[in-house]
Amino acid sequence: MGGGQAAFIQFDWAFRYQNMRYHTLLHIISGYLYRITSSGIMSDHARLEVEFQEDNVPSEFDPELITQNIWQLIKDDFPVTTETVDRNTLNEEDLIRTYTNLIPKSITNVRLVKIGDFDEQACAGTHVALTGEVGDFKFIQLKNKGRLKKRIKVQVL
Repeated sequence: MGGGQAAFIQFDWAFRYQNMRYHTLLHIISGYLYRITSSGIMSDHARLEVEFQEDNVPSEFDPELITQNIWQLIKDDFPVTTETVDRNTLNEEDLIRTYTNLIPKSITNVRLVKIGDFDEQACAGTHVALTGEVGDFKFIQLKNKGRLKKRIKVQVL
């Protein structure tokens, strides 16, 4: 825009905050389970696919145990922090679940999001400030997508 004109934007805070809660919940779940291959946020639920390493496939995928452990991570009210780092100082281990080859070469500074000591990954999404803000949630679907893959749908309440 030229000539000193101002632009204004208005957004739906309730919708944005709900998405922040969902997005942070997906980080918590993926940090607990370790590796997600895809995720998405819809208006009434969020979905993620988890791919386990060959040597780390759970013998039993127990939704109750997972729910209890995720609840504890939420209740522990960990801070959600960000840090911008030079891409050249990172290696795959620093990004945990984000592969550097998926980040365009033109991006030289990478934003890392860290939750407690269980999740750290490159992310440009919006997050709540503390895990406790995620609040109540429930698993609404757990589906096998092969021996190493599970699809999970969750809903914030």
